[in-house]
This record gives sequence, structure tokens and C-alpha cells, in this order.
Amino acid sequence: MTVERRGRLTHGQLSVLRSLEVYGRAGQTVANLVNVWEVPAGAGVLHVVDAWQELVRAHESLRTSYDEGRDGVEQIVHAFRPLPVPTVELAEFTPSAVAQVAAQWAAEPICVDAPEPWRAFVATWQGDAVYFVAVIHHVAADNGAVRILEQQFRELVDGADLRPQPQPLDLAQAEQDDARSGKAVEYWTGRWGDCLPQDRYPGDTSRRRRAMIYSLDAMHAAEEISRRCKVSLQAAVLAVGSLALARMKQRDSITFGLMTANRLEEPWAAMVASLNQCAPLTVRVDEAMSPYDFIVDVYRKALNSYFHGYFDVDDLRRQLNEKGVPEENPTNFSLHYNFLGKGDGEPLPDSPLRNSVEWRGSKQRIGPNFHLRIAAETGLLIGVGASENYLPGHQPAVLAASIEAGLLEMTDESVQHLGEVSLVPLRDVGTDL
Repeated sequence: MTVERRGRLTHGQLSVLRSLEVYGRAGQTVANLVNVWEVPAGAGVLHVVDAWQELVRAHESLRTSYDEGRDGVEQIVHAFRPLPVPTVELAEFTPSAVAQVAAQWAAEPICVDAPEPWRAFVATWQGDAVYFVAVIHHVAADNGAVRILEQQFRELVDGADLRPQPQPLDLAQAEQDDARSGKAVEYWTGRWGDCLPQDRYPGDTSRRRRAMIYSLDAMHAAEEISRRCKVSLQAAVLAVGSLALARMKQRDSITFGLMTANRLEEPWAAMVASLNQCAPLTVRVDEAMSPYDFIVDVYRKALNSYFHGYFDVDDLRRQLNEKGVPEENPTNFSLHYNFLGKGDGEPLPDSPLRNSVEWRGSKQRIGPNFHLRIAAETGLLIGVGASENYLPGHQPAVLAASIEAGLLEMTDESVQHLGEVSLVPLRDVGTDL
């Protein structure tokens, strides 16, 4: 293929590739982001394929490969070429049917040294295009980028034209001249010792699964806490989640890897690529503290971590090593916190998410032992993913429901100390699996 241009990686791209090293070759499917988009009524297969081809033409990340040489990792942007996008006739016209096929397409790793870091097909029902499915490697797109792609896909199907798009290579160049990156490396080099060793390198190979709940009451409580304490909603939930996990694990300190979106500045906010990075946060839980003081403390520390969550992970590793800190990979944290903002929309009225717990399985056997994922719709979607060794049985469900209960408890201004905050679940969480 013709190479259009090449150069250094963005901080986000490099962070993704380094974070995937722990999974080994066989575990790289964890990087496959599965996207299922409904096709507007009346749009034909060729129309849908043309829309996708225009997205690939417009966004260099969808035609970029990655190569590690003596001077580090390089991204190689290839010239656009229209690739065939097959059709798959569904066995039945249901979301579960297309999800099953999509999972099959995501079952094999996508090689980052290949020119196109994606697979795609048009799902048809009785010959009509009904869904478009794209499996995209995480280095090419994060959750924010996927939303951009879906919106642009719909606009293209409706006949719109795309304006020129911001590109990762241009951001990579801008990052070389941005003093914030060097300051962040300096900041973390001086504070890396605050990261608790037991929360760093996961070696747990037990099965992962996720318990999820959806709560209108928890959202209202989180919003009230946010207003009263003058903190962000995501910090309010993180504080209660930290308290719940600390109690369950009988600990007074926990280090999280905070997932930073880094989508604040134009024109990069609208860029299709992975901008995510992982910044450490150590939360110390003192049951004698007032809920207000604890929440504000978590908020201020989290804000500081997010503020310094924009850096070259290889540069950080080098500088830590030069100072005698034996760090192998600064992206490795076994406990993750990810505030997604908007999620996938409201659950159905009869969904178990609303009154009990929905479980989702995973084939993962490596990576983070614990992952707290929060999405804010009309209600709060709380997802607790964990390995069986880290949170056995139905503990992920108990923890998710405890966060819901804790948020409601923290709205009670008569509660003077964290030790008075009840985390007893207010919904049915089932029994041991």
C-alpha cells in the first residue's frame, strides 16, 4: 500500500498500545470495540457501504498501522483504498441476532501492523440493510471517537458531506510542543511512590464478569451531592465507590487508574482516535471523616490526577527508571475507574437493571481485576466488573448496589462521619453465583 505519511504516536495511542502488552498476543481481542448501528429505513446496502468508505477516507486512524523500531513506535498512514464490505443475512431480525454475529467477528484480534485496524459488515434481513457493524481496534478509536463515527455515519447516509477532520499525526506534532506533557511527567515522577503496589500489576487469571444496575434515585442523590459539595458528579460517585470497595476489601487506602478522556480542546475534541490515558489516584478512607470532607478530598485529588493525565508513558517510564524506580509499564493498574458520560441510552422498562442486577460475562482472564464504569443517563448506570478471585460470588452485585445505597445515605446531612454511612443494598442482588 502507498504510505501517505508517518510519524510519532499521540500520547493516547501510545498509552493504548502499552496497556495492551499485559494481555499477550492471545488476549488482544480485549481491544476490539464492537459497534452496531441501526441503518435508517430506506438506505440500501451500497449506500451504507459508501458511508463507511467515506469515514475511512476522512479519518486517518482508520487506515493507520503501527510499527515499533529502535526509536519507539511509529504510526504509518496509508492511502485510502476502498475495501469490500460484505453482507451477512441475519437468522432473525433482532438485536440479539446481530449481536451474536458481531461477537463472532470480534473473536479474533485485529493486528495493529495491518493497514486497516477494523472489520465491518452490513447486516441484512430479507435482503434489506438493517444494521451496520464495525469492529474497531481501540488504538484507532475510543468511546468518544465511536460516538463521533456513529453520528457522522448517520449524516453521510442522510446525504451530508464531511468537512476536513482533525488527524492524530497533527495532534502528535502539537504534543511535542506542549509543555503540559513534560510537566505531567515531572509531576508523576515525584509522586509515583503514592501508588500502592498491590493495586498495580494484575496477575489474576480468573474469570471476569460485570454486574450492572440502573438507578434514578442514585442519579438524583449524586446530583444533590454534587451541588451541595460543589464537586463533579463523577467525583461524587468515585468517592462512594471508593468507600464501598475499601469496606468490602477491608482496606483504608486504594489506588485507582482513572481513565482520562482528554477531549476538551478544539479541534482535537472531535478527532477519531484513542485519546484515553490512565492517571493514578490513591484514595485514603478515614471512617472518622465527615462525608463532606471525604467527598471534597476525593474530588480535589481526582481533579489533580485528571489535570496531569496527559503525558508520554514511555517518557515517564524512562524518567522513573533514571531515578531508580523499577517501573516497567506506567499504564498497568489493576483497579480502573471510568466515567463514560452518556451511555447507550435508557434501559427497557422491564430490564433487570432497574430493580435488580444484570450480569454480563467475559472471556477475559488477564488485565484489571476491578473496573468501575459509570454512565449518566436520566438515571445512573453503575457497572462493577471484577475477577472472581478479587470479588468472589455475587460481590460485584453487592458492591454496585452498595454504591447506590451510599449515594442516598450521603444526602442525609445528619450523618456526621463516614462510619455512620450505611452501604446495605436497597435492591435484590441475588445470591452467590
